[in-house]
Amino acid sequence: MRDDIAPDQARVPLSELPPDPHRLPPPGAWFAKDAERHLLDRPRFCPMCAASIEVHGGISTEYWVADQRVFMTWCGECGWFGDVVRYDMVTISEEEH
Repeated sequence: MRDDIAPDQARVPLSELPPDPHRLPPPGAWFAKDAERHLLDRPRFCPMCAASIEVHGGISTEYWVADQRVFMTWCGECGWFGDVVRYDMVTISEEEH
């Protein structure tokens, strides 16, 4: 065991891990990269109350508007429902002071 890893954080053999609830499609499938991006980019926390979307029974479904990716998200903790949009670049203007 490495000295910089606490005993409770040691690696668990693959045979002891539970089944992956977010199983990805085979790498050669036509939508494999999209599925991977969805799992990496989806909202993890509610924008309203900051609760975990996964832990509190929320859901986040991805859809597209032209080239924009939108995550329709519902929080099971506070009931917030809305869209979370990911942008590659945002340009905003600020009023002069």
